[in-house]
Amino acid sequence: MLFLLKKILPQLFTSIILEDKKNILKTSIYKNHKLISSNEKTFDKSEKLLEYVKTLNSKFLFYHTALFLNVKEQGLIPSKNDEDFERFNVGKMSLKSIALNNALIYTATEHIEYFNEWFEDYGGLDFLYSPFAILYHNILKEKPNSDKTTLYAYKHEHILTLIICRGIEILYGDIIFFEEELDLEFGHQEENLDNLGEDTLNDTEVTLDNFNETLEDKLNALDQFDNILGNNENDSEFLDGKDKFDLEEMDQFGNDIELCRHIVTSIEKFYKDDKYPSVFIDKALILSTKELDQSAIEFLEEETLLEIESKPINTLDSIIELMQKELQ
Repeated sequence: MLFLLKKILPQLFTSIILEDKKNILKTSIYKNHKLISSNEKTFDKSEKLLEYVKTLNSKFLFYHTALFLNVKEQGLIPSKNDEDFERFNVGKMSLKSIALNNALIYTATEHIEYFNEWFEDYGGLDFLYSPFAILYHNILKEKPNSDKTTLYAYKHEHILTLIICRGIEILYGDIIFFEEELDLEFGHQEENLDNLGEDTLNDTEVTLDNFNETLEDKLNALDQFDNILGNNENDSEFLDGKDKFDLEEMDQFGNDIELCRHIVTSIEKFYKDDKYPSVFIDKALILSTKELDQSAIEFLEEETLLEIESKPINTLDSIIELMQKELQ
């Protein structure tokens, strides 16, 4: 009877991302596995989003809610044995883990309990999806060659998730949170330009000492831009000129530099750490919610000697796909 009702009545799927500056959800209504409608909304406060979800859920007999897990206390080990957590240097804390093919993805128990309690008064939380689960879901969609070893990277805002696979077998996994993103908004120009001072630039030079001329040109342009701002009393007039600096492009390029740096570091770790198999990576695929700077991709190809492919990814859509897959 329940199966028949689910075929006849519409079902609501809601995917949610909670972040400091904005909270986003996407709702998709399906009837008999066919998409009826879809909508995306942004809220400045998480409480407003949850009230909206509660109201919407009350209109459906069948509804499913999933949240993107963007906490730091999570990871992946390429083993299904709980005893291997210590071998892979996972700290001693209360963990919840779930199998992902031949691997385990884990997070702190307190996060699962917190989110479940938080959603309890708003219709409940059905799924909590790690970036590893989202990335691996998209890896399977690629139908990888079993003879090839591929590095997969998934960039969502300030989170970079990495999985190295031989075919669909998981060999390595890591997740990196960018501590600071380049922020060049003029409302905080002095503070933000300080964030691009000597420490930041020196760190970039040490880690990416073989970066091509494009990076040097970009950084020189930024220094020149800083000098101009320091001598210009009217920033608004400067911005209206023909030589307006593309701040958004520079901000994105800075984030792409960080992405490249972390990918190179992870590849080195995979090759040098004897906990991982001695195989060479054949190629790389980067999935990103924002388009990557082409010069960053070219640098990564030169630095790693890998063929680099990049594709867009929509985190909210991937979460809905995962929900539907699990409910089949």
